[in-house]
Order: sequence, then structure tokens, then C-alpha cells
Amino acid sequence: MFNRFCFYILPQIQHNIQCLTLDPWSMTSVLSIGNYPKLHKLTLINLKVEMANSIFCTDSSFVSIFQHQISNLVIMINGTSGYQYRWCLCSCIFAQISMKFTNLTHFQFDLINNCIYALELACLPSECYSSSIVHLNLKVKTFNDCLWLLNGHLSQLHTLVVHVEHIHNTSEIINNKKTVSNLKCFSLTSFSITLEYDNQIIPLLHHMSQLEKLTLSFYVHGRTSFIDGAHLNNYIISKMPYLHGFNFDIVTEIVIIKNEYLPTSDDVRRPLIEKGYNVDCYVDYLGTERGRCHIYSVSSTMERMHVITNKFPDGIFMNVRMVYVSDSMHSIEYDFFVRISQAFPLLEDLTVLSTVNQQKSTNELDEHEQTFSIIEYSHLMTLDLISSHIDYAKQFLLKTSLPRLSTLGIDYEHFVNVTENFTSNTARANCANLKNIIFRNKPRILREKFFNYFPLVLNIHRVENC
Repeated sequence: MFNRFCFYILPQIQHNIQCLTLDPWSMTSVLSIGNYPKLHKLTLINLKVEMANSIFCTDSSFVSIFQHQISNLVIMINGTSGYQYRWCLCSCIFAQISMKFTNLTHFQFDLINNCIYALELACLPSECYSSSIVHLNLKVKTFNDCLWLLNGHLSQLHTLVVHVEHIHNTSEIINNKKTVSNLKCFSLTSFSITLEYDNQIIPLLHHMSQLEKLTLSFYVHGRTSFIDGAHLNNYIISKMPYLHGFNFDIVTEIVIIKNEYLPTSDDVRRPLIEKGYNVDCYVDYLGTERGRCHIYSVSSTMERMHVITNKFPDGIFMNVRMVYVSDSMHSIEYDFFVRISQAFPLLEDLTVLSTVNQQKSTNELDEHEQTFSIIEYSHLMTLDLISSHIDYAKQFLLKTSLPRLSTLGIDYEHFVNVTENFTSNTARANCANLKNIIFRNKPRILREKFFNYFPLVLNIHRVENC
């Protein structure tokens, strides 16, 4: 069917095609059919780093044909391996595309499916940035790389969507404020803990007085007060007179409370609700001196979300595809994961970070809970349990239905235990479609029964102790 489409149908319509979405399997066949004179938007999905490198970093026919024609380009790199040379390749690919595609206005360089590469841009020469780009979406390694993008290299930029791996202290200074002051839409997200919210993020936002749309997602430590509705209004919203769209998902954790009065959830959200924002939040305290707070937009269009503690309220988040669950104070119990499956019905990527053992095993659930003891995550493809207690591995692999699970991160010894040395039929059902496994503490040599247990696995990787 595909061959017939390529040889009999495409040649008749190729001169009218304006947009194409291709994967590695179809790319060569489709692009060799014709010249596609009206093609201006191209999306390439599930590319391996090496294949993307061969396409864009060499004198390929693809580049020579389309480099002056494509104005909207989406590249989706898919991978789980983190070898240093692949980090360098990603940055090289980005640079080559920016230089060679002279009429590029919209550029999305996406790193998907637990891909742990990120762009390092601060070391690239300034000529690597295309002055024609107005909309840029990418994942970078550090906050320094984000500032580098805003330092006047992209003079026409009006929309920047950037996910930062690590927001640390940086000495980078924005000398040319033209780009940052002209931005209309800005999205800054990070799942890693940061101590630099007040020192780095807020000063950057204060340069963006022309913003109309803003998206923020952070996991903040080291403050003496919550990032609450009053703070967001006083330090962000009031500084942006043209702002009409503000989505956020912000956790403030390990806050050392210095006030005698402990803020309630209503205290945190009320200032924004009074201004017409649809927000919710929850707070949690350990004694009277330590606390944490999660405030977020209820109608958010964001695809990623932090979740902390069992106090996460009910709700339905149809846009969210990736959730990061963490709780350093309490165990995360069965009923919480039931609510997560209901709150995020289209969830594709879940990370659980908790070293606290569950108080109640699945065998100890009460009669009502036993009725619904099998939780189903029907769309979940990536599950990261690398930094979690073994109880969570038992729950997800033995008492949860994961029909589409293809990528799993887990401690190797936990995996051996839960699968009963790769013999458990129950765990095998959830692992039947696994193609990528990321182990912590993986031995150098895997047993033969391991490969018999996972016949579809293509990639096995190791990470050091977390």
C-alpha cells in the first residue's frame, strides 16, 4: 500500500503539497519521488541522532534541494543514550540547520521519549544563528544557553519556547537587550531543582515588558516564602502590561518558614483568583518550620506538570502528557496513583521520585480498594522509577496495567526482585512491549534469561547512582 502510494499517487500530487510529516522509514521513499516545489513545512519524527547528523551536517541532496525553500521545520530526535559525542552532535545539527536553511522562520528542535541529550549553545559562534527565525522551540542544557539565545543573536525572534535541563547560577549577561525586550511569547520550563529563581529567572523576566503570553514551570528550593499568587502578581504580572495569557506550574519546596502564620491553600491562590485567573494549589508542612507549595493554572495548555504529595487535588488535565511525581517527606500510596491515572487520562511519560517505602502494600488494601486494585495507564509509554523505592516498582509492574509501555528506567536489583529473576508472568505482561530499558547499577554482562524475557528490547543503557 505504501509503495503504491509513493509510485502512483504522490507523483500526481507532489507539485501541490505544502506540508509533510515523515519518519525515518518513509523519508527516503517520499522525498525521492519529486521536487515538491510548494513544500514549506516539514516535520521529521523519530530521528536517531546519527541519522539527523548525516542529513544536516553533510552535503546531502536533501539540504541542497530544500535549504532555501523550507520556512517551517520540526525535528524530533528520539533516543535514550547519553554518550558525550551525541551531545555534541545535537548542537552541531542545530547549528548546521540554522546556517543552511536561509528562509527558516519557525524552527522546533525537539528531544523526545526520555532523550537525555540537550543543546549546548553558548559555545557556538554567533553566525550559527539565523536572523530570519521568529519562532524557536528547543531543549537546552543550562540556563546559560537560554541567555545566549536572547543575547541579540536572533534579531527577529518573537516566540521562544525553551526547556532547560539545569538552572544554575551563571555569570552570563545579556548585553544586547533588543531580542529579549521584543519577545511577545515566552515559555521557560525545567524539571530539575533550582536555587536561582530569584537571582536569575525574575531578573530575566523583568526585561520582557512587551510579553503577551508567558508559560513558566519550575521546581524551586531555598526560599523563605512560597511563590504564591501575591508574588506572581507583584513580581511578574504587574511588570508586563500587555500580558493576556499566563500559564504556570510552580513548586516551592523545602521552604524555611520564618513567619508565625502558616499560609493556607486559599491564602496562596486568592490574589490570582481575585484577578480572574483560574488557578489551584495545595500546601504541605513538616512541623511549623518547613513547608512546600504547588500552584498551577487549572486550564493550562502545558504538556508537562509537577506533582508533589498526596494532597494533589482532583481535576482533569487533558493536555498533560508528562508528569513528574516527587515526595521526599511522605510515602506515595495506592489511592494517589489512582487519582493520577484519572487526572491525567492521556499521560504518556511518568517519573516517580520517592525513596520512602509505601505504608500499605497492595495485598493490604481494604475491600473497596481491592475492587479497583489494577490501575490502568492506557497511554503510558515511558516510566522512570530509577530513583524510587522498590515498592513503586512492585506496584507498577505487578499491580498496574501498562499496555503501551516501551521505555522503562529502573534500578537493576529492583527489577530482578520484582520479576523474580525474570520469571514472573505478571511482570512480563507489562514488559512485553519494552524497547528501551535504562538501568541503574546494571551489571556488565546480562544473563541469557534476561533477553528471553524481553524479546523486543532494542536498547539497554546504564546510569550511575542517582
